[in-house]
Amino acid sequence: MSSQPDTPLKKKRGIPWYVYFGGSTIYTALGGWLAAESSLLAVICILSAPVGFFFAWRAWKQDRQDAS
Repeated sequence: MSSQPDTPLKKKRGIPWYVYFGGSTIYTALGGWLAAESSLLAVICILSAPVGFFFAWRAWKQDRQDAS
């Protein structure tokens, strides 16, 4: 029989920071484009974009901590 190692393997984090950043950029562009039509979707996109940028910043910060 084989024994399990005592140290747990390092878990990979979820989504990388650049995916959050790319999504936030798309939401910002889409919100700006839809704002010309004054749609509710434009408001939702414009309000959601900063949340994505926050998650990108937080994931980037965590990535830098893990690297050092």
